[in-house]
Amino acid sequence: MSRGKLIGFVLAVILIGIFSSCLKEINQVYNPGVAVGVVRQHGDSSRMMANTRFGWIYADDLSSFSEGKCLLLSFDYDPSLPENEKAEDKGYYTVTLRNKESVPQQVASRTLKDTNSLLSNELPVLAFNPNDSALYIYLEGYLFLPSVCLKSSKQTVSWDLCYDPSQKPEVVDMKSIYDVYLRASANSSMEEGGKAEPQAVINAFDISGFISDMRNNGTRESDMYIRINYVEGINPNDSAQFSWAVTEPLFID
Repeated sequence: MSRGKLIGFVLAVILIGIFSSCLKEINQVYNPGVAVGVVRQHGDSSRMMANTRFGWIYADDLSSFSEGKCLLLSFDYDPSLPENEKAEDKGYYTVTLRNKESVPQQVASRTLKDTNSLLSNELPVLAFNPNDSALYIYLEGYLFLPSVCLKSSKQTVSWDLCYDPSQKPEVVDMKSIYDVYLRASANSSMEEGGKAEPQAVINAFDISGFISDMRNNGTRESDMYIRINYVEGINPNDSAQFSWAVTEPLFID
């Protein structure tokens, strides 16, 4: 993502926070900005729809996507359309898609990588606080993580979310809190004279296996939280010197 798109990404995150989170409250044509969604066959119907933080939405365009596809969506909702009469009772809202973009998807790893050393060509991560961003969201088994790392223009980045499947929760204020680790690594080292610039991305991690592992560890269904650990700083003169940061606990299920 270019620097210009990064600015747009950040603005989208800020703007999303001021919009309504419930389409039933809307009485005029409404565009909520960027939203993430997971495509599923909805209920007993054969229609493919997307589950979003605004609820289930339907548009003809979604029929081209397969089950479990993760998307960034921009759409218009018009409550005056005949299709949206008693939409709440039907369980979905008919919308007009303005833009749709695939979100990179991968499965959270059950192999916790060594946290006492860096990965090959590991990059510092500038992660947004999940409690401050509507794009940090858990939907349909996927955890959407908007993140920023520092890289040069010639580097490509791989992202990894891993955890210890045998970990026991830390219980704080009746919350069972687990740790996961978000890490970014480049395909090569920084080229001589290269300049590190921020790159923003939204990844969708399938954490259904993580949830199953933690349930097997005895967590009650109603109180699972995670903390996202990430490398926030690396000494450019000595990569053995680096520091971890962690987000506030995020309720996921």
